[in-house]
Amino acid sequence: METETIPTKRLYQEVADRISADIAKGTYPEGSRLPAERKLAQSMSVSRATIREAMIALEISGLVEIKTGSGVFVISDKVQSDGASLYDIGPGPFELIEARTLFESEAAFVAATRISEAEIQELDRACKEMTALIEDGNTAEEADHRFHSLIAAATRNSAISSTIEQMWAFRTRMPMWRKLHALISKLEGEPGWTHDKHTIVDHRRILNAMRARDPGAARDAMRLHLEHVKEALLKASELDTIDFTNAQTFVESGEAT
Repeated sequence: METETIPTKRLYQEVADRISADIAKGTYPEGSRLPAERKLAQSMSVSRATIREAMIALEISGLVEIKTGSGVFVISDKVQSDGASLYDIGPGPFELIEARTLFESEAAFVAATRISEAEIQELDRACKEMTALIEDGNTAEEADHRFHSLIAAATRNSAISSTIEQMWAFRTRMPMWRKLHALISKLEGEPGWTHDKHTIVDHRRILNAMRARDPGAARDAMRLHLEHVKEALLKASELDTIDFTNAQTFVESGEAT
């Protein structure tokens, strides 16, 4: 007898649905500002990262507008016709970066023991291309993807490689990720924004660990890189007037995971 699989809502979706219901019944009328991020997180017993994912989902759904540094404001009490499907197609950005940190850090450890000289040369080319693009003020998404895919392939484990590729595929089709990517792009060049510098330094550190065939260093370098990515996501998704120092403290506290 076949059993029916019951879909499980992601945590950020449950939070978005609760706030959406409150908006619909008038608890938060059109034009009003939603409670501060920290207050919402405490009242719903979730992390602030989950609140940020929920707010991005609600903005995509047409219910709220995020005004960085000012807060989140209700602009409608009705979800757009395609809104529900927009935030129900994959894991949230912070959920995804947590999974990438687990999988890609360990993949780097394994790859460092198996990678060929030819693959190291390919990594070097991808790293140089990424550096040149970033230093010229361009996006390096394709080179970045190629760099990480090369490491996944170097594990010589198809299950590891396909899992990591699936996580990268989520990024491509997730409206929430595209929203965050657009916000990150706006921050480039602003005072205190260090993500571009981290991206270059981090990938060189990973490359050097691979070249040295040092699995421990490779794992640590990959984990540090993805922590820096998480910091960038946190900075780009700030809902209230939180400065970058506080955002870094928030990451270090582990509250974002």
